Amino acid sequence: MRKAADNLTSLHGHEEDIRTKSVSAIHSDSGLCDHWSMLAEAMDVTYAFSHDHMHGSENELTLQYLGIRLFNAAGGSIKLALSGYYQHAFHLVRDVIETYFLVDYLSTYPSKIDEWKRADKKKRISHFGPGVIRNALDLRDGSTIGERKRVYDLISEAASHASYPGILLTTTGPSNLAIVGPFYDDRKLTAWLYEIALRFSHAALILVSQPEGKDLKLLAARAHYLSAVHEWWSKYRGLKPSFTP
Repeated sequence: MRKAADNLTSLHGHEEDIRTKSVSAIHSDSGLCDHWSMLAEAMDVTYAFSHDHMHGSENELTLQYLGIRLFNAAGGSIKLALSGYYQHAFHLVRDVIETYFLVDYLSTYPSKIDEWKRADKKKRISHFGPGVIRNALDLRDGSTIGERKRVYDLISEAASHASYPGILLTTTGPSNLAIVGPFYDDRKLTAWLYEIALRFSHAALILVSQPEGKDLKLLAARAHYLSAVHEWWSKYRGLKPSFTP
């Protein structure tokens, strides 16, 4: 009699088959290769800052902790997307967005870092919740178009919240049949890879914008990354990335 645990082994095998197909699809398309390389560069510089760099202050250490969250969210998203779990892969893209907006805010207003660290749940939500942070960044930039909110809400509705529109991320094929478990879908893979390359490349740019001290190894990694991210953004966004989106 087949044991239930055998199904987990079978599921893992199916995930690995999808991963092989996903990686092959990425390497066979020049645009997807560019996005994949951009994502890898962003993860490398995030690791360099969050792991290799010796922090110069408690404030910078806090940003490194957030860098760890960014790195892990991106890694988790990659694992899920390549294995065919697109909805939850996009959910972790939202986590990247929410976290790096916070990094951007705390980097702009370093006096707020200790307040954020010491805040209880009620204060953290009222003073540092996602909407509060987005509004503060928009005010800083003089932005009135609400792009940060639009992107955050779009991914929240499709991936993070249990919503009827979000069911589309579990469907595939001409009939848009909902699938139980992982599946391969080239359109969803393509959409995810572009989105995470876009969001995480900017997250890494913000994270390493003002490293403390004279860490020559980090500065070299940062210079290399700036060249890579400028090239990708120029090619796929028609502009160079700024330290605000």
